[in-house]
Amino acid sequence: MKFKFVFLFNLIFISNFFLNVQAFENKKNEIGFYFGSKIYEERDTKEQFVMSQDGYMIGLISASADYNQGSYFGWITKLAAGEVDYTSNRTGTMTGIPDYQFETTGYLGIPFEGSNYRITSFGGLGFRYLLNASGLRLSSTGHAGYDRESRYLYVPLGINIESSPVNNSYWEFRAEYLHFISGQQTSYLSQVSSNYSDFTNDQDKGSGIKLTYKYHFDSSFGIEGYSDYWDIADSKPDASGNFYEPRNSTSEAGIRIFWSY
Repeated sequence: MKFKFVFLFNLIFISNFFLNVQAFENKKNEIGFYFGSKIYEERDTKEQFVMSQDGYMIGLISASADYNQGSYFGWITKLAAGEVDYTSNRTGTMTGIPDYQFETTGYLGIPFEGSNYRITSFGGLGFRYLLNASGLRLSSTGHAGYDRESRYLYVPLGINIESSPVNNSYWEFRAEYLHFISGQQTSYLSQVSSNYSDFTNDQDKGSGIKLTYKYHFDSSFGIEGYSDYWDIADSKPDASGNFYEPRNSTSEAGIRIFWSY
């Protein structure tokens, strides 16, 4: 009798599950905020540690996705600000450095729908801007800081997997390989001394990875964990041939909370 009751309960539960499976959302618009950690490191040509900056970032994010007749178009834009602490064996430490970041990416892809999942492969074009504002500050050893600007242009190639909604709830997993096209690093050394010039270095080698896991609690609210990583090779020398940007890596990870509309 007990076995029959358990069997009947499971049968009702499974039937109810499939009866409540809903169609995939074909138009999505989201806005939210996020908080995460950030670690930036530089190494010289011998892979020896040069400097690091670690801290936090708080930002806003907007995203859209449009699935129409076997195609996918999407857009993600992020704007963030935070603070990082500087550490170097050569020039000491510095705390509370303002850090600002802007990133926007457009995507085109092809979706494939199964009975309870949708897989979308995609490519696109992205732009990332960073301002690290340590100008007019002194380190613990008396060394002057200077502002640094980074600009990246890249192509994301990836896959997005989402489950079909059940009672308006579903999950998504997204993985992107970031193919670095080009970049520029501008160092405002004139802030250190009027005897110095500002330098701009071109970058042409590097790559990145983005991973996200998103859960939609219902049709209007969700949470997402994310991890971003960049590895950029040594830059080309500047016009004078005396100054280059060393190899660097950036790791970010955190939580996003978003609302759908």
